[in-house]
Amino acid sequence: MGGMTIVLDFARISILKRGFMHPVLFKIPFLNQPVHTYGALIVLGFLLALKAAEWRARTYGKYEQDAADFGFWALLGGLIGSRVIFIAVEWRQYFIEKPFVEIQSLGIKIPAVLAFWQGGLVYWGGFLGGVVVCLWFTKKRNLPRLLFFDIMVIGVPLAQAFGRLGCVSAGCCYGRALSSETGLGMRFPPGSAAYDTLFGQVLPAVRGFMIEHAHTWPLVPVQLMESLGALAIFFLLVYWAPRKHFHGQMLLAYAVLYSVMRSIIETFRGDVERGYVIDGVLSTSQFISLCVVIIAITTTFVMSHRHKKNLSLK
Repeated sequence: MGGMTIVLDFARISILKRGFMHPVLFKIPFLNQPVHTYGALIVLGFLLALKAAEWRARTYGKYEQDAADFGFWALLGGLIGSRVIFIAVEWRQYFIEKPFVEIQSLGIKIPAVLAFWQGGLVYWGGFLGGVVVCLWFTKKRNLPRLLFFDIMVIGVPLAQAFGRLGCVSAGCCYGRALSSETGLGMRFPPGSAAYDTLFGQVLPAVRGFMIEHAHTWPLVPVQLMESLGALAIFFLLVYWAPRKHFHGQMLLAYAVLYSVMRSIIETFRGDVERGYVIDGVLSTSQFISLCVVIIAITTTFVMSHRHKKNLSLK
C-alpha cells in the first residue's frame, strides 16, 4: 500500500514494518503462562507513577513513606473501580454470554470478571476507585487530605501514558475508521480486540477487505494520542506543583485537563463497547468527564476565593 502508514500487528507491532514490541513479552517457565505487554505496561506505569509521587512527597520533607505505602491500596482501588464500571456497562457479556474464561496452561476456568489482563478496564472507574481508597487512607493515618491528593495525583497521568501503550498492544480502545486505506493509521490483525470486534460490525465490503489483507481498515491512533496527551499533562503538573496556591489545586487541575482531553479524544474513538449515555452522541466517559469538569471548576473557584480571602486577613 502506498503512503505513510503505521502497521500494528497482534504478533508484532511495527512502524513501517520494522518490529519493536510484542504483545506477549515472555512465558513463565514451567507454567507456560504468557506475560502480556498490556499488563506489563500497566504495572510499569503504576510503578513510575508511584516513584513520581514519592519524589513529590520528598519536596515536603515528609509523607514519602505514606506515598509508598499507599501504592498497594491505589492499585487495588484502581483495579476494582475500573473493572466495576466496565462490567456495569458490559454486564451481559460477563454474566450471560461468556461468564467464564479458560486458562489453558493451568487447565482451569475462572469467572470472566477476574480476567482483567484481557482488557475491560474503564479509566474513570479506576480514578474514582483510587479517590475512594485515598479518602480512607488519609483518614486512617490522619494525613492532610488535600495535600496528599496533590502528592499522589502527580504520577497519575504518567501511569495513563503507559497504560494506553498497553492498549496498543492489545488492540483495544481503538479509533474510528479513516477515510482512506493508505493514510496514517493503525491496522490490527486477527486476534486483536479491534479486528475481532469490528469483523462482526462492518459492512460486507469492509469485511472482505479485512479478510483479504488480514488486518482492519486504518483506524485513528487514539491510544497514542491519549498517551502523548497524558505525558503533556504530567509535565504540566510537575511544572505547576511548586507554584500552586492552595492544597488540592493539583488534583483539580488534573481533573479538568484530563476531562477535556478525554472528551476530545472520545470523538475519535471507534469502540462502541465503552458505552453511551446518549447513543452515538455522548459516551459514558464524556458524561463522566463533563460532570468532573463542572465539579472541579466550581470547586477551584470556591477554594481560590477562600485562599485569597485568607491572605487578605493576614
